[in-house]
Amino acid sequence: MRSAPSSQAPWIVFKDDGLWLASVPTRYGVMEMRCGEGDAPDCASLLLVKKFLGDAVDHIAVIRRSVFRVPVSWRPIRFAVNDRGQLGLQFKHRITGAQQGVFFADQYSTYKVLATEIEVSLEDAARLAGPFSGAGRGA
Repeated sequence: MRSAPSSQAPWIVFKDDGLWLASVPTRYGVMEMRCGEGDAPDCASLLLVKKFLGDAVDHIAVIRRSVFRVPVSWRPIRFAVNDRGQLGLQFKHRITGAQQGVFFADQYSTYKVLATEIEVSLEDAARLAGPFSGAGRGA
């Protein structure tokens, strides 16, 4: 059985071919996420996922149970945030490799927060975007 990663495990945010991507450690393994384009990652999307994972409820398990007949056969692989700010999850079947999703958290669990509701402070922007932008450094 896979052990849960430390809550202090680092998120790896990097730019690849013009897109910002993140590797996010979860109790289900590392999940990926597209988190923006341009000069800096979308901090609101990153904070949305951080809040989603930090909640007392395991929303990934709730979504997985509400969508699949045999939930343990499906592994979450990717977070996605759409234009309306909804957080979605994509799953991959452990045996067949088939991918299913995107299942939105606000439709399949009690998690109702949207990226548009997240306020990004200068401190958050500096911490999340860090060396990638002028955020939090007077820019």
